[in-house]
Amino acid sequence: MEAETPPQTSSCINSGEYLIVQKIDGEQSRIVRFTPKQKILIEKLKFTADSAFGKPHGLFEVSNNQCFPMSVDRLIEELQLQEAPVATSVIDTEVITTETVEVSDPRVVIAPSALKLEPEQKRQKLEMDAVLEMKKQGVSGQDLVAKLVEGSASFQTRTVFSQSKYIKRKAKKHSDRVLILRPTIRLLAKAYYLKDPDRLAMLRADQLALILQMAGVHHGKNVIVFEQTLGLITSAVIERLGGKGGCVHIHRGAVAQSIPCVHSMNYDETTLSTFLPVRIKCILAEKQLPYETNRRPFDDEAENGGEEHKAAEKMEDQDLEALARRNERLDKEKRGLEMISEQKAHSLIIGSRTVDPISVLELVYPKLAPSASIVIYSPHQNILVSAYDWLAKRQTINLVLTDQMCRVMQVLPDRTHPLMAQHVAGGHVLSGIKVVDQ
Repeated sequence: MEAETPPQTSSCINSGEYLIVQKIDGEQSRIVRFTPKQKILIEKLKFTADSAFGKPHGLFEVSNNQCFPMSVDRLIEELQLQEAPVATSVIDTEVITTETVEVSDPRVVIAPSALKLEPEQKRQKLEMDAVLEMKKQGVSGQDLVAKLVEGSASFQTRTVFSQSKYIKRKAKKHSDRVLILRPTIRLLAKAYYLKDPDRLAMLRADQLALILQMAGVHHGKNVIVFEQTLGLITSAVIERLGGKGGCVHIHRGAVAQSIPCVHSMNYDETTLSTFLPVRIKCILAEKQLPYETNRRPFDDEAENGGEEHKAAEKMEDQDLEALARRNERLDKEKRGLEMISEQKAHSLIIGSRTVDPISVLELVYPKLAPSASIVIYSPHQNILVSAYDWLAKRQTINLVLTDQMCRVMQVLPDRTHPLMAQHVAGGHVLSGIKVVDQ
């Protein structure tokens, strides 16, 4: 973790920290690292990161590529205006009943889908150029939606439900408010799941909670993790440990890669001290191996002065920083290897996407402590069935293969039903407990 990254306990937005940006009524969330002179783009809404520095996390209004925090008094005032009788006068202009009537009855109000308007008839009097000009002038999204409602020729002929949907659709399209929030495990899981669930191995937030529960992760635990979920499982374990215990992250290659969820949480040094990355080849060799480097030693030719000498000094400083980071990784790796070799690990969590979990079990299972919890997640059920048989042959008890269903519900008067457009894909969780014969 870089030194400029502020601690997670900061109450204001600072340069260098990762934040969750979400447009109000939007569908996506973005994990963005705020740096000076950076332009943040979220669903066609753009603002500069400098305008957010020093302000508390929360709701912001975007105007002229700048973001301004929303005050509570203004939100209360807008809520009171929405609840006032004047706010519903436009909708209540026509009295619409829900009784069944004949279509030929002249009193019936027909929905716009049933109207037969000529092509030359315009339903919206407000031109696109006028809308763009209003946005340039800094007109708020709420005022813009009000103008669109006034300029709609078919708004009065709509039903109450249709009018409500029209207003929500326009408010969603022209919304100028964003949420800038401190990252949490739930927000990270939701953001990556909606953006690219395949890279996350279809891991939902509810299944992540089940994994942590079945593994018994809490303050002071020693946990071994091998996962392919962008570091989401590892980050959740680190957060639960709270600065005490150890999270041995087994990875391939020289450095742990593809773990953006760990970096995005802005952990402080105390919390991040439990993160112990261990190279898988060191576990295979049962000892710590030196790092290989291809950097050449400095030549004496750079001592001639000028730009070559400055470049050599800069490279030397970079080498010293890299050496310090490497020594820190070696110290953490040594702690992780000692935990594995001394059988101090209380839990094993495997989040597999393309790797067979049996290959990891063969490597780590004999080195787990007695009564250690084992949890394996995979989007493919047949892989977990093979792992189930492998564990059953080694007297693992309480083996349970779980499949969860999670759906988001829309709760509105007379319109309560599951959302029609949502991700419902997920994976399966296999859990068990290791026992040792006396």
